[in-house]
Amino acid sequence: MPSRSRLRGRLWLFVGVALGIALGLGHLAYFHGAAVSLSDTALRIVNTAGLTVVHDAAKHGAPRRAVEGLTAVLAVLLPGVTAFLLVLAGRSTLRLRTIVAVLLAILGIAAFFYLPGGNATGVAVMALVVAGLLVAATGPLVVAPLVAVATLIGLAFLPRLLASHSTLPNAPVSALHEALFATAGSPLWLRVIVLVLAALPFALAARLIVR
Repeated sequence: MPSRSRLRGRLWLFVGVALGIALGLGHLAYFHGAAVSLSDTALRIVNTAGLTVVHDAAKHGAPRRAVEGLTAVLAVLLPGVTAFLLVLAGRSTLRLRTIVAVLLAILGIAAFFYLPGGNATGVAVMALVVAGLLVAATGPLVVAPLVAVATLIGLAFLPRLLASHSTLPNAPVSALHEALFATAGSPLWLRVIVLVLAALPFALAARLIVR
């Protein structure tokens, strides 16, 4: 059975998901636009790096289509990997806050062995107050926003893979089609396959939240 404090910590993971869904479905101008820009920036980074690798690989005789295909796969996975790392950071923060809070409490108690009574009491009270603030503030100020951003990235990125008019997310789909069939194209069946591939790291992030 999970401890009560652990359940309270995990609650902020679900609060972050709910917040991200609310912001994503509400299409609030700043937050939703920022998530779209973040996922598109990730795609641009991989695509730019991919072009560089393709040119360098071509100089050394590597198959251009193979390199383009690999670059497309990385571009599709990167937004999900970013979301996964954000959720992982949130979970790690929950663990770290508990460790730090315990260490602060121990430090406050240890003060009674080294300091006069009045000073030790002040140190202990300060240590316990800081530990309490750390535990109380980490969830709403750190964990929930991290998970909310991860959720927003998923809502901003994944649906656009199925939309043929969405230029940037479909660029990797077109590149993958060209790598596989040596022709340009973005058919629906390939977009569905790419969507499943792109969803894998998001699924791993979701597993971190619910387990």
